[in-house]
Amino acid sequence: MNKLKLIIILSLVLGCNNSLNQEPIPPENLISKEKMIDIIYDMTLINVAKGVNKSILENNGIIPEQYLFNKHSIDSILFAKSNEYYSYDLKTYQTIYDKVKIKLEKNKNIINDSIDILKQISGELSKKLIKESKKNKILIDTIKIDSISKIKLINSN
Repeated sequence: MNKLKLIIILSLVLGCNNSLNQEPIPPENLISKEKMIDIIYDMTLINVAKGVNKSILENNGIIPEQYLFNKHSIDSILFAKSNEYYSYDLKTYQTIYDKVKIKLEKNKNIINDSIDILKQISGELSKKLIKESKKNKILIDTIKIDSISKIKLINSN
């Protein structure tokens, strides 16, 4: 009886070990690597948005995960299965995440460039407004002086 238990346990252990080393079968409708990059990129942006101010998303009726799955026309099960499939091969998985990182860096650079341009435009606009306000102050002061002079003339007559 003990030998039978030992054989069963060894069979289970060896059977499990072999199944762990087998490459997983691609799921039906496997999400392409390019689409996985887009999905993981969007997931990253949504997670950052949730971290910054989750209430803005909630107040606008956005459920982040549902939004993401609707945007990419997938469901959570397909994403999980595709993610599991790609994660088996660490080189492939690393390539996907490297491309996500490159996309995030590119986006960061575009945003930083836009911020720099806005700062420059804002600075120029501020200078223009200050210049205009000085002109307006001179004009207002001139009108005040002219009005006071006319009032004095009227009162003296």
